[in-house]
Amino acid sequence: MKGQKFLKVTSILMIIGGVIGVIAGIIAILGISALAALMETGEGTGLLYASSIIVTLASVIQFIAGIKGIGACNAPQKAAACIKWGIIIAVLSIISMIIGLVAGGEFSFTSLILNLLVPGLYIYGAIQTKNGPLE
Repeated sequence: MKGQKFLKVTSILMIIGGVIGVIAGIIAILGISALAALMETGEGTGLLYASSIIVTLASVIQFIAGIKGIGACNAPQKAAACIKWGIIIAVLSIISMIIGLVAGGEFSFTSLILNLLVPGLYIYGAIQTKNGPLE
């Protein structure tokens, strides 16, 4: 029961974050396109496009994982798939941070922890749900 609550709450957070991330990613891609049009060249926008596309893709995956997590709360046999989705999201979060560093950003330990917090709790909830109640 405890795992199902963790999974449900983190799934809802992932759905909300996924929707916000997709909207932000689309706005970023449109903004980069507008910037390239104003500069009359697309030179130097490759990394920006790549980063924005990865954020948008990761947000779609996060949204899907949230939906799958809600479904796994009622069907614990689906929780194993949620573990895989959570790992994918954690890996994409790390890749996103690496791209930010390559683009000239600074490393922030706090940001790393916050980016991995919800996927980590999601994985924890999925594992608890998969294993069932300990009696």
